[in-house]
Amino acid sequence: MEYGDVGFSNNYFYLYLGINLVNDNISFVDEIENFVKSRTPSTAVNQRDADLIYFWDKFRKAPEGSARKNEAEKQVLEAMSHRKHIDNSVKLIGKLLFGIEKSTELLNTVRPAGSPLVDNWDCLKTMVKTFETHCGSLSQYGMKHMRSFANICNAGIPNDQMAEASAQACASIPANPWSSLQGGFSA
Repeated sequence: MEYGDVGFSNNYFYLYLGINLVNDNISFVDEIENFVKSRTPSTAVNQRDADLIYFWDKFRKAPEGSARKNEAEKQVLEAMSHRKHIDNSVKLIGKLLFGIEKSTELLNTVRPAGSPLVDNWDCLKTMVKTFETHCGSLSQYGMKHMRSFANICNAGIPNDQMAEASAQACASIPANPWSSLQGGFSA
């Protein structure tokens, strides 16, 4: 017997528990306006995007020229800046560790079904701590890069090499990676 709304049986499970990690390597920074414009109040929001949607709605609804609008714009830009910093840092670390040609493929490799994400969980924890030491907190948004850190471990990269790549990558990324956005934007 079936009870309740049986229409849910046609939906994918990841819609309720999170995202399909195989397809979640897009940069939200590049798609914020289209995403926000296309959603309806009932559209499901990825947990990693909830803070940005909240800040965007605050910005959009605040009176033009008000202190609230300026503060909301600052929050959106800071969230976008953090995301761009994380994405660019992970990409650059991949290029430093694996080379320009192979980095994207190696960072995004998906293991066969039934295989664990990583062979050595302690290595994964160490790689994340190393990254955060040199590049700052991953935060909820940065968790989307766990596959990349796992693949770094699975490739046998030693922690000292990861530390060197992280230090080099995060030292070379501008302190203000969103400076091109500072002209502001309109709702």
